[in-house]
Amino acid sequence: MVNRRLKNVGGILWSLAFAVIFHNYGMAAETPYYRGKTITILEGRAAGGTGSLRTRAGVKHLVKYLPGQPSTFFQYNPTAGGVGAANQIAHLSKQDGLTIGNVSSGVFSSAIFDAPQVRYKLDDFVFLGAGNPGNPTTLIIRPGLRLDSIEKLKAHSGLRFANRSIGHSMYVRDRLVSFVLDLKNPQWILGYAEAEINLAVERSEADAMMAGIPGFLREVKHWLKEGFTVPIALKNAKGVGPETYPEFPQGRPTLDQYADTEMKKAILRLYNAANIGGSIFFVHKNIPAAALKALKDAFDRVWKDPQFVEEYEHMTSEKADPMTADDFSELLRQMPRDPKVIETYKQLLGAGPVPPGK
Repeated sequence: MVNRRLKNVGGILWSLAFAVIFHNYGMAAETPYYRGKTITILEGRAAGGTGSLRTRAGVKHLVKYLPGQPSTFFQYNPTAGGVGAANQIAHLSKQDGLTIGNVSSGVFSSAIFDAPQVRYKLDDFVFLGAGNPGNPTTLIIRPGLRLDSIEKLKAHSGLRFANRSIGHSMYVRDRLVSFVLDLKNPQWILGYAEAEINLAVERSEADAMMAGIPGFLREVKHWLKEGFTVPIALKNAKGVGPETYPEFPQGRPTLDQYADTEMKKAILRLYNAANIGGSIFFVHKNIPAAALKALKDAFDRVWKDPQFVEEYEHMTSEKADPMTADDFSELLRQMPRDPKVIETYKQLLGAGPVPPGK
């Protein structure tokens, strides 16, 4: 009788032991990947400025939705417009999911055109999204020329653009407009600092400039009453144009409407792929599956969060219109890879004549 009771007690103890073991195993298996860890946010820019504000708005809400609620640490690598940060994640950072990059679209164009400093491929990364796909832009022309229609613009010869430098994003937009509209003998006056470009056009040192529509409305909206013309606009990578800005003159044509050759259409698609988003979050594709899933799920929730949208717009004075991971995948899928198209785009980026749009 005693032995039988001891055997029963022993069986119960073994059952309890197994229950504890399996309970602990289950708890360990369900422990969030990021619990108790610190994520480094590697920014491809210097501290401060609108780019950093965009990043911080996203990171604040990422932590809220990331299981385990890790802490974050910001690191900066402004080398070559974000290329240094992309190189760092591709080759130096551990592929453990604890480093998240944030860069401008320059890392796309640099990779597409094989810039000498690039040591990564776009396929090395998973792009997780951005709070804004870049702003729609507008061409602005000084009052004296009265170029208030596309017909007048195309008939004019020698339009002088004020800009910063060859290869600057606004320089590329100048050239893109000239290319698609087949402008006659466009010219560039370079070397202006950002704050000087408005003055150059006001003083007739130059005739035209490109500007983001939000900045135009915020800084020089009074120009519309002074005879400055805005004959055409350029949509952003998501296809959003001036229609979302009621204060901007409505009914203006957009550049894509004048892409009347296959080459022009391909160049616009390549431009969009090379200019995706303002502050793009990305990780190395080889991080642990649990980390990647957690990040994708968390960012998906960030981009849908009305509180993120409100805070992003308050912090940056830009409209929030998030680009998701799927948006990035689709734009990259549509990106032309024809060597002739890429070579034509390289000519647009350079200092020579604008290539023909055939």
